[in-house]
Amino acid sequence: ARATTPLLPVGLSGPAYFVSHGGEAFPNLIVVLQGDGVRVDLVGDTFINKAGITSTTFNTVPDVPVGTFELYLPEGPYSALAANGNLCAEKLVMPTTFTAQNGAVMEQKTAISVGGCKPAIRVLRHRVKGKRAAIVVSVPSAGTLLVGGRGLSRVSRRVRGGGTLTVTLRLSKADQRFVARHHGRRLMAPVSLSFRPMRGERLQAQVAVLMR
Repeated sequence: ARATTPLLPVGLSGPAYFVSHGGEAFPNLIVVLQGDGVRVDLVGDTFINKAGITSTTFNTVPDVPVGTFELYLPEGPYSALAANGNLCAEKLVMPTTFTAQNGAVMEQKTAISVGGCKPAIRVLRHRVKGKRAAIVVSVPSAGTLLVGGRGLSRVSRRVRGGGTLTVTLRLSKADQRFVARHHGRRLMAPVSLSFRPMRGERLQAQVAVLMR
């Protein structure tokens, strides 16, 4: 792990350990940060749910300003501290609660960025309700997203940064009449997605949406 703070002229870095204490159900995750003669141990409580997913909660952190914090997860089948699934495929957020010395509390979902991902646009999921289809798309950076398809409305969205957004498409009147004439049949509508980033080449993706 690596961290920076304006209180020190150098950054802090160090390894992460799983430490087992007697009487606890799961071992603690301890991140050891050192630099400029200072050592900080971040202690997190580990929990493993019934699905086998491991999570660690850091209930307290040092009362100092932190500029950045980076945690490197090693790859491979034998890593005790590794990513679960494809981190590049989803928008990642970390539930965060800040409690000030005066008792004030601020809660937020802190966005987590992942390095080393190949630029791509991905359809995370879609949902159809009536003659409308809501498509959740993940984009890698700022740019313009264009979504549409035969028999569907065409939508253009500008995004300021990487993340997820929801685009709603409507079935055209002509295809609504087609569905009405063929009662009981459904229309498989191909949707094309094109993303032009602020810098770099255009990215494309496709998904088939089953319209009722």
